[in-house]
Amino acid sequence: MSEKAWLTDTDPSTRFPVFTRLNAADVMADPITPLGATMCWIPNVLPGWASGYVEDVCFTADELAEPSSVAGFFYGYLYVNQSSVRVLGIRKGMTADIIDTIFFNSPGAPVHVSTPSDQNEALSAAAPARAGWVLTTSKFEGADEDAAIADRLRNERPNLRAMSNRGLVARARSVMPFERLAWRSEQIGSSNAAVGPAVAGSMLGADKAHLLVTILGYAGEVESAAPTYALWSLSRTARNSAEISALFDSGVDKVVAQLPTATGGFWSDFAAFIGEFGYRGPSEWDLGTESWESKPSLALALIDRMRLLGDDESPSANQAAHAAATDKAMLEATEGMDAATEAAFRGAVGSARRFAGWRESGKSSCIKIMNEARMALIELGERLAAAGVIDHSRQIFIALDTELDGLALGATHLREALRQRETDWNALKDLEVPTFLDGSKSIPPISSLPRKGDNAVARATVGSVLNGAAASQGIVEGRARVVLGTDAIGDFQPGEILVAPQTDPSWTPLFMVASAVIVNTGSMGSHAMIVARELGIPCVAGLPGATQMFKSGDLLRVDGAKGTIEVIETV
Repeated sequence: MSEKAWLTDTDPSTRFPVFTRLNAADVMADPITPLGATMCWIPNVLPGWASGYVEDVCFTADELAEPSSVAGFFYGYLYVNQSSVRVLGIRKGMTADIIDTIFFNSPGAPVHVSTPSDQNEALSAAAPARAGWVLTTSKFEGADEDAAIADRLRNERPNLRAMSNRGLVARARSVMPFERLAWRSEQIGSSNAAVGPAVAGSMLGADKAHLLVTILGYAGEVESAAPTYALWSLSRTARNSAEISALFDSGVDKVVAQLPTATGGFWSDFAAFIGEFGYRGPSEWDLGTESWESKPSLALALIDRMRLLGDDESPSANQAAHAAATDKAMLEATEGMDAATEAAFRGAVGSARRFAGWRESGKSSCIKIMNEARMALIELGERLAAAGVIDHSRQIFIALDTELDGLALGATHLREALRQRETDWNALKDLEVPTFLDGSKSIPPISSLPRKGDNAVARATVGSVLNGAAASQGIVEGRARVVLGTDAIGDFQPGEILVAPQTDPSWTPLFMVASAVIVNTGSMGSHAMIVARELGIPCVAGLPGATQMFKSGDLLRVDGAKGTIEVIETV
């Protein structure tokens, strides 16, 4: 480990200097695996991300020539380039502050230093037509193409066990150009998901601005929500079967043990679920994390929690319960508007909902493609571990892409280097990395960073009201349950308020078991928060240190539309 950087870190952009962990920490493993960085992200995702910005008529290709002009890695952690996102917003007719509110919820961020290059005359001339498309289109053909490619790659997966080691490496690398392509729909969906809320918010005015989160509500057919509905159906099958319920009662590990041989009923349904949604999982942006397909116990643990709920707590019931509030907020917002203004307002809301859905569709395509590489690499890792080439199967993800060819041929000369690298990589997990970095100044060296827990966060006190980002409407009073990772969801009891460091969409089935959700990082435009609104779950995001402020058992009152948490009682 060097004094200033980890081996996969990138240089900061000189043109776009401000980077943030916000809207990155809720989807990416901390830190990224070396193979995830060198095979997938640096050579493919970052250029694909930049290409999405160019295709969206926000930048020229020359402006994004630096690899970290859209995002970068520091200390092994993903940072979003906040400067370029701000400029993107400015070129779409918004302000840096509006972008910060929608995507980052970023008090304390370095201020945006305006430069003449924030504007581009040629792109500005095309902006009105592009904005018109964003606000009115009901079709995004790029997202459809990316989804079709991702589905084909998954459906036509070769028999990995029949492939040679070198064939597995080739398979993993072969899908990466499509990963680069799929970031088109992810980024066009993401960048334009801010336009509708910005337009609608400006039309509401300050006195009605609080209604926006409630109005956005349910978008319909958000792809990242689909696994939750499927898991709910599986939980009903498990709940209604005395045999399956008894098996779950004995522990999820006992359910996993039955998977290789059990057939029919629940087991067939679960196999179909893995076939359709197995590419999803926690921290799913990294090659080196587990998916539901590679580790079915992750999905089974969610079913185990969901089966404890009654039928009246289904996702559809939750959403229906919130629909009335959404309709009421819309009536209040449009009161006094003339017909033309109301039509424009409803059009902006419709655009916000559609692009939120396309953002999630784009992400699903990216994750689906990435999982195809992951499954080939897992097969390779298992073989190399069995042959003694590496210490354990997951160590394959500690390798660099350039090292795979030698490993595939059985070379053992990297064993000591991989062991040391894994130790150093694990040490990165203990870092308390900065929320913001300013590349125009020196990047603090690793040795200067505090360790997690060094900076204690004061406990919340009875009567205090804490403010985060309004993410999903609803008011709930309940007991907190602090969950630091998906491996601890077995401690969670239905009806508790989930307090987590961050959540990616693979956590959202747990949202159903929770009465409300509070997370350290995130904003109205974060992936998981879009899904929270889709499922009708109250959520407050972007409350730094929430997992330290609260303890399991604290009695809280959460208002997801206002973004507030009132502390009623502490333990």
